[in-house]
Amino acid sequence: MAQGERWLEQVRRAVLLALVAVVLLVACNRTAAPPPPEASPATTPAAAKQVRVVVSLPVFVSLVEAVGADRVRVSSLVPAGTDPHTYQPTPRDAQALAEADIVFVNGLGLEGWLGNLIASAGPSARVVELAEGLQTIQDEQGTPEHAHEAGNPHLWLDPDYAIEYVRRIAQALGEIDPGGAATYQTNAERYIAEIHAFDAWAKEQVQRIPPERRKLVTFHDAFPYFAEHYGLELVGVIVLSPGREPSPQELAQLVDLIRQQGVPAIFTEPQFNPKLAETLAREAGVKVLELYSDTPPAGEDYIGMMRRNVEHVVEGLA
Repeated sequence: MAQGERWLEQVRRAVLLALVAVVLLVACNRTAAPPPPEASPATTPAAAKQVRVVVSLPVFVSLVEAVGADRVRVSSLVPAGTDPHTYQPTPRDAQALAEADIVFVNGLGLEGWLGNLIASAGPSARVVELAEGLQTIQDEQGTPEHAHEAGNPHLWLDPDYAIEYVRRIAQALGEIDPGGAATYQTNAERYIAEIHAFDAWAKEQVQRIPPERRKLVTFHDAFPYFAEHYGLELVGVIVLSPGREPSPQELAQLVDLIRQQGVPAIFTEPQFNPKLAETLAREAGVKVLELYSDTPPAGEDYIGMMRRNVEHVVEGLA
């Protein structure tokens, strides 16, 4: 090999070795480089502190969740499918109240057992009565021992009152969690728009019922606001006082009333034993369907519950 060629070969080898060295150096630097800093757990959305909310009835859970979304964690004192009038609270309920940041109840005497429970739990949480100060319908169907002095407490079954509940929930959550106030208001207005849309649909559906058949007989006196809002006449109730079955004479009088008024169906509720309503329906020769007052059907929110109620009323009366 000529001297010039040997010189060129040496140069090529030197360049190749230099390139290999550079590649190895870069690889080593990448391996040794520290990982990028992780986000502080306190600043990640998943780790943000949720507002602990306790409600008295299952039907209020979806209202709070619609407003609070992932900023809240909600639990109900009364379990699904339980009569709130006769509910017996447990030590677990007292613990839930003691740990809550805010408590939403209906008020108007519906949760008669709640005052002692709150006193025993000694919570520091704010307690908000959703029905406080609202105009009520006086009990007309119930017995004197079950009469609510402040009026019938089941206001949320009128969508207009449910909207007021949603606004009060958003206001109260924003006061204890100012950082989420704008979010609560936005969520509330969105859900209120959904309630308005449902209500427009519901009124159209009720119009399918002939006027002379727009008459309700319900298991207990939970539906006067629903009836008034949708132009229905509340003819009677099966159980005048929660926990006390009607006498044979009272049942006979109601059967006569159903026949005289031409009521085509009666309505029970899933938290009550249906046998009484079924017996009455056989005597009167009418259908039995379900309505929901305190607990939405499984997997449904407040609007889904109300939609079921309207569908069942139309099915039973149209």
